[in-house]
Amino acid sequence: MPIGPPSDFETNVDRIIREAMAIGEFDDLPGRGKPIAGAGTVDDEYWWVREWVKRSQVETDLESEMDPAI
Repeated sequence: MPIGPPSDFETNVDRIIREAMAIGEFDDLPGRGKPIAGAGTVDDEYWWVREWVKRSQVETDLESEMDPAI
């Protein structure tokens, strides 16, 4: 027996997203058609630190001391 809502059940969130898609609210989002960064790579629990360092353009001795496995 399947668990979850019936297949014809639509939540408010589903409805709002469906309506927004119908009027083109998602058509011109930045990154459209580009792959999601990091998709298909090994999980890295410190991904946010690495991205923050890249965005901040932080250049410290800490970067050179970071273990590449982290």
